[in-house]
Amino acid sequence: MNAAMYKALSGAIVQMRRLEVIAQNLANVNTSGYKGEHLAFGEVLVGAFGQKEQMGGMVVVGEQRVDFSQGELQQTGNPLDLAIEGEGFFVLDTPRGVRYTRQGTFTLSSDGTVVTPLGDPLLGAAGPIRVEGKEVKVTPEGTVLSDGVEIERIRVVRFANPLQLAKEGHSLFRAPESDAQAASAFRVLQGNLEQANVDSIGALVALITVQRQFEAYERALRSMDAATEKMLTEGARI
Repeated sequence: MNAAMYKALSGAIVQMRRLEVIAQNLANVNTSGYKGEHLAFGEVLVGAFGQKEQMGGMVVVGEQRVDFSQGELQQTGNPLDLAIEGEGFFVLDTPRGVRYTRQGTFTLSSDGTVVTPLGDPLLGAAGPIRVEGKEVKVTPEGTVLSDGVEIERIRVVRFANPLQLAKEGHSLFRAPESDAQAASAFRVLQGNLEQANVDSIGALVALITVQRQFEAYERALRSMDAATEKMLTEGARI
């Protein structure tokens, strides 16, 4: 396989990776708190058929980055739907350890603990938040009141470098607890949910663009393969 074919193949592989990321973003466009992803690309210099000199490089995926920008806030009227306006993440106690999320869909368990749809407790300053009264109110500062009595304050944390957060399923992130810092530039909005920060129209346009670019690489590979086959066939006749 000649160098040009390697370059075209690397381009096709990158487009496949882009397709996977865009498809995942589109699949979660209606997932509350979901943060979209995009790829950063780089170039790798390769030796010319085992020679020491370097030639034009192949395209590779440099890294896969998460977009932590604010999603649109949507009113639901549900008192246990919470959204963070500004910086920060809710803190959850999961079977795998502490996790962080912007997904604010909560319910009450049988013992009054505020939990996610998966049953993971929402953490406050002193641990899982439990509600005993009938009426729940959450202030913009994150203070939880039950029947007018303050019971806890929701723990909202930030990270100096959000890129250290590793994505998990269900809009969860993991990071060393020691890196979490108390957030200050935020408001907790009760009766609201943060929507996915994915631009569905932009993602669809990107999907079409990726498909066309992949097809272009595929045609180039076929052309080079046919040219190579012809060269070998004619060379064998000499």
